[in-house]
Amino acid sequence: MPVLVCFGDCLTAREVDDKGNERLTSRIRGALDEWIVINAGSTPTSREGVSRFQSDVLSYKPDYVTIFFGTQEACLGQGSDLSEFERNIEYMVKNLPSERVILISPSPVMNEGNFSMTNQKIEGYADRIKHLANKLGTRHIDLWKLIRENKKSKMLYEKDGLQLNAKGYKLITKEVLNLLGRRTKFKPVIKLF
Repeated sequence: MPVLVCFGDCLTAREVDDKGNERLTSRIRGALDEWIVINAGSTPTSREGVSRFQSDVLSYKPDYVTIFFGTQEACLGQGSDLSEFERNIEYMVKNLPSERVILISPSPVMNEGNFSMTNQKIEGYADRIKHLANKLGTRHIDLWKLIRENKKSKMLYEKDGLQLNAKGYKLITKEVLNLLGRRTKFKPVIKLF
């Protein structure tokens, strides 16, 4: 069975939201029922991601890896700066076969008091992901662009304006499946009620 590791921050971490809606990894798992899909989302920054990269990614000997950092990192005062962020992501990609990596750009925020300043910062992280994808020859989901160009982008978020909702995760899942050359099909894996 092929192994896919979904690696990232809190936008990857949980399997379901507070309402029981599936998030990224559980949606992908439901669409790739013949695959082993591992949720390796946890820490807020790529710096901590590097420290757990061996145990949370490489130890599984994955066939494919999604790497999704940047949104939360850009929002944190003590997050990695852009040059450190780029070095961290590049380290991760260089330790994997580049054709087996899917880099996911960070998403903008919607409901923050000073969201234009924060989004300007996040856009810098998204640009670095796009640059690294081109430089290192990886697959890339430009989530920044997909959401910014979506006329109903606010409908892709929870009330906090940072966490994606079921529609937002469905959008990313569809993009991941397309890059894996898989037919888009969704069936629930986790039922809470």
